[in-house]
Amino acid sequence: MEFSFPFSSATISTFVHATEDEAKLKSLLDSLLPGDVKIRGTKASGHYGNLILILAAEIRKRADLREFWDKIVSELGPEGKRKLLREASRRVSEDCFLYLRFDKQRACEGEFVLTDSGDAIHVQLKIAAYPARREVALRLVEDFIKSGLNPGASNESAEKIQT
Repeated sequence: MEFSFPFSSATISTFVHATEDEAKLKSLLDSLLPGDVKIRGTKASGHYGNLILILAAEIRKRADLREFWDKIVSELGPEGKRKLLREASRRVSEDCFLYLRFDKQRACEGEFVLTDSGDAIHVQLKIAAYPARREVALRLVEDFIKSGLNPGASNESAEKIQT
């Protein structure tokens, strides 16, 4: 049976502090996002009154989601993929989201590494789980990752997601 792509939307965001290069971070996000997805910038004030720019984008089209997923997974490399599978259970929330954080500084240097740090590129992927329960969402994500992180992979034990 063919695995269906388990995500229905994604939000990508990062904080740009006054000491960071806004253009570099925006360019990094642009390189990950499908062509027609636009980045929004929102100004905020930090704890000490310092200016923070929040860069964010939303992806809702399935084709764009697949393109985005393929880009971030290819950037992770083999060890990053294994780490993603090992950590899936703690990265899937009760409300059926997969939360990923990529080390922002290392990403700017061309290396995508999963992190728990707040200084990160935050990715929130909504899992299309039916019924919408954490255990269902986790199984879908783990099966999908095990399939080789390829939307077209097949596996006889997989359940097809209804879209």
